[in-house]
Amino acid sequence: MPKLNNRPLKYSKMGNYAVVYYGGKPHYLGRYGSPESKVAYARILAEIQANPSVPLPSGEKKITVRELAAAFLDYAKASTNHTDYAHYRTIVLDFLDKLYGDTTPVEHFKPRSLKLVREEMIKSRRFCRNTINKYVQFIVFIFRWGVENDLVLETTWRALKAVRALQKGFAGIVVFLLFLGRSMRCSVTSIATVWGAVMWDSTV
Repeated sequence: MPKLNNRPLKYSKMGNYAVVYYGGKPHYLGRYGSPESKVAYARILAEIQANPSVPLPSGEKKITVRELAAAFLDYAKASTNHTDYAHYRTIVLDFLDKLYGDTTPVEHFKPRSLKLVREEMIKSRRFCRNTINKYVQFIVFIFRWGVENDLVLETTWRALKAVRALQKGFAGIVVFLLFLGRSMRCSVTSIATVWGAVMWDSTV
């Protein structure tokens, strides 16, 4: 019986993305069927053939926030109910893709990035506080799914979990201050001063 190690590595598909499984985990190659993914696949095969005892370098293409979200939507479409999938589509297409639809690697998506996405939700005035908190947790879950599929580092996901939920009245205060600053043409410093006073008052 031939040894498993002697079998050729398969060019596999995960959602819309290509991966090759080696060393017990998938190595991300890029969009499935793209020339870029085929080049990455050939490179990995050559590296393993040249020195099979050495682990693959960690320099394979880094997955972006946009690619993670797209891969997750493929998974959610097949694995969740229609309502949840619609919520995920709203989060990804209206907010994540708007701010991070470029080449931002997933490991660069920090808690401040998550809060920036949340601010966009607040400014849209489409959702209540509870829905915004729910959507933020959905984003954290997308990164947790990425950890499960070796697309995201666990430390990235755990850092996002540290973002606290909006408290009652918080979203309304933010929208009011943004409106106040725009209508009165206040400077950022002035708005920050008012915000500091509000936060100080809420702690005493």
